[in-house]
Amino acid sequence: MALFKNRALILAKVESNYGVDPVPVQATNSILCDLPEIEFVMKKMDRLNVKAFLGNRPVINIGEALKITFSTEIRGCGDATPSIPPEIGVLFVGCGMDEDVVADTSYTYHPQDNIEGPSITIYFWQHDIKHVLTGCRGTFSLEGKAGEYGKIKWEFTGLYAGPSDASIPTDAVFNATLPPALKSATFTLGAYAGVIENFKLTFGNEVAKRPSVNAATGFLAQFIKERKVTAEIDPEAAALSAFAPITLLTAGTEQTMAITFGSAAGNRVTLSCPKVVLDSVKYAEREGILTYSLPLLVCPSVGEDDVTLLFN
Repeated sequence: MALFKNRALILAKVESNYGVDPVPVQATNSILCDLPEIEFVMKKMDRLNVKAFLGNRPVINIGEALKITFSTEIRGCGDATPSIPPEIGVLFVGCGMDEDVVADTSYTYHPQDNIEGPSITIYFWQHDIKHVLTGCRGTFSLEGKAGEYGKIKWEFTGLYAGPSDASIPTDAVFNATLPPALKSATFTLGAYAGVIENFKLTFGNEVAKRPSVNAATGFLAQFIKERKVTAEIDPEAAALSAFAPITLLTAGTEQTMAITFGSAAGNRVTLSCPKVVLDSVKYAEREGILTYSLPLLVCPSVGEDDVTLLFN
């Protein structure tokens, strides 16, 4: 039987203990996403023993990890008094973020104090081939364009395990809430409400591995080694008395930044950063209008608070 590329499914669930499969289920752990891609991370070991003739020598391939990438929409659960987290909340946790809950009001995600933090298990079906990634930790980039719905691109790395034959479930349950368009977004950089078309934030986790001869795969865990959050915006140029990027850059001025996706209760996502500085300044244009291309460095203010995502 032929297998189809566009028949795919992802389930994800937080692990109670690192690398121990919590068995995600279709009813509560399904993730609506764009077509995922999986990469087998291998170490190739050449065997350089001599021989009496020319030609290749077979190599030994050792499975080190599994890496999966996919994109999801930016949207809430749709309930004005949410009693469940957003579908993608588990993915933020897998990227080293805490989940703070105000019952029937909001779910907030921000970087964790624990450098290792929780991990997640991801089940991925490529049609009828199943992959189980335990001990996953990852990173993401979030972007939006005026008048369009926002998206998040995720990348997770988990412990290596070979694939198996298993029929793709047909009873996955997804939240039916539609993603909101990026409009009435109340974007601000400091006190300036810039006219921007595009917004992008890269969380910038660096995921590394902890080798161990006692581990079944030769690696004890995947862990988040570093985080360097960056952002990009493209505001229209204005009078320097209103917005002077060169001055902000040379002065190293620290500013807050915020943007909101959606306005309806239960489907509203506000991203905020307490300390942002310009990294460079370039002129650009949009439909003949002078704009800036502004890369930004997003820094913590009083600890693990670089980025906060509020779903309410």
